[in-house]
Amino acid sequence: MPFRKKKDGDIDGDMADDLADDLGEGMTDAEDGEDVNLDDLPFNELPIEVQFKKLPKRPKSRRSWLSKLLIITLFLSPFGATAVAMIPVLDPETGWRLFHEGSPETTMTVPGTERELQEEIARGVQDVQDRDRAAQEAANGANGEGQSAEDIAGNLDGVSDLIGTPGATDGTGDSAPTPEELAALIEEEGSLDEPIEPDPLRPAPLPGLDEEGSFGRVPRIGDDGTTPFDAYKRPFELPQDTPVVAVMLTGVGLNDQRTETAINDLPLNISLAISPYARDLQTVARDARAMGHEVFLELPMEPADFPLSDPGPRALLTSLSEGENLVRLEWLMARFPGYAGMVSRQGSKFGSLDSAIRPVIEFISRTGLMYVEGSGSGVASYGAQLAANAGTPNAIGNVIIDDVPSRRQIDSRLSELVEIAKRNGVAVGIAQSYPVTIQRLRNWAFRLRRQGVVLVPVSAIASQQVAAQSADEAEAARQEAEQREREAMAEQAAQEEEAEPANTIEN
Repeated sequence: MPFRKKKDGDIDGDMADDLADDLGEGMTDAEDGEDVNLDDLPFNELPIEVQFKKLPKRPKSRRSWLSKLLIITLFLSPFGATAVAMIPVLDPETGWRLFHEGSPETTMTVPGTERELQEEIARGVQDVQDRDRAAQEAANGANGEGQSAEDIAGNLDGVSDLIGTPGATDGTGDSAPTPEELAALIEEEGSLDEPIEPDPLRPAPLPGLDEEGSFGRVPRIGDDGTTPFDAYKRPFELPQDTPVVAVMLTGVGLNDQRTETAINDLPLNISLAISPYARDLQTVARDARAMGHEVFLELPMEPADFPLSDPGPRALLTSLSEGENLVRLEWLMARFPGYAGMVSRQGSKFGSLDSAIRPVIEFISRTGLMYVEGSGSGVASYGAQLAANAGTPNAIGNVIIDDVPSRRQIDSRLSELVEIAKRNGVAVGIAQSYPVTIQRLRNWAFRLRRQGVVLVPVSAIASQQVAAQSADEAEAARQEAEQREREAMAEQAAQEEEAEPANTIEN
């Protein structure tokens, strides 16, 4: 449709609308007034709307989908990396497993200072040199050259772990045994490298010693009065007039390789405490009992420096109500069957408050289990005293064997444990399932009897360390504990009030 230009050079609005309609229909008017077919125009001169309509419509190719997937992946990757990095912060236990488990080079290292590691390397080099020298001297002896008694003893398998350096003492005042005494000792106890023969315990659970709970089967006292402690402990008769030591190895089940080593290489009288956070707990407990170890369940409780030290999820906390803590306790007790008792993990704060620990000890007493205080303080904790007053089997740890997990410190703690046993008649050591701890415990236990001390299961020394209180003494202790708890709460409230003005000023 032709149009006219106004004198002022503007195009009439109605005419512009008509032009747009004509373009949409595929027709336009040239400046000279002649009709032009759009099909005759080059593609690049057509209006944008017409060009878009004329573009060929093809199905999306694989390259198109892959490019879109790549764009989405690149967009989401920072969020995924951030989420993975936050795992150790939000859940330390899962983070530890994710970043450490399955790396033997990491899990098998011996923690300690740089100087201690250098000394370990130097001792390893010295051991290799001594072994080569002993082999050379043995070869000379085979060629007719004589050997001394020390040379003969040096060639015996595991002699350095039995007697140390010839002519030296083992730290207890006893001189090293003669070759004849060493031969008799090996004949009596066997070689250090010989595998330990299994002595299986009865399969668990036993009928009538468990019941259905909110989270699974939990222990209970049988109708005939049999307790899970009596049924699942390792049978052992204490020797008369002989000091005894017991060792509880904790953290079992968190690492497959360490767990297998602890079950198969440690003496059967060493008790194993299985972590409630381990995987496949029932298999670990079954394998340990099939070997002959009695097992305990770790009971995570709030420490004094919480949350700096985190006992993990489902731990018993002072900030929770009594009912919620008992629900968590029932969840922990339903993790696996066959344990003879429970050992507290951390718990210095939770175990010192009467309102927190008393319901827990009462619950454990009703189920017929043993309670072991695992703080290593060597003194009767409030929880252990409550257990003793209730007639519940109990024990307290005297020494944390590997608070510094180096060979020298572990050996020193074990010597301290022996001295406590000789002085008090009984001693309990608490240890973690570190590789160096397992190795030193095996060597120490092999030569323990020569020091006049017997290694026994933890259950064998039940109720021998803490004396039960009378009714008046127990009531006085309860009132004293409540008074300490009130003072602690008042002090905490005062600290919070002092902190509030400072926060207000900052805001």
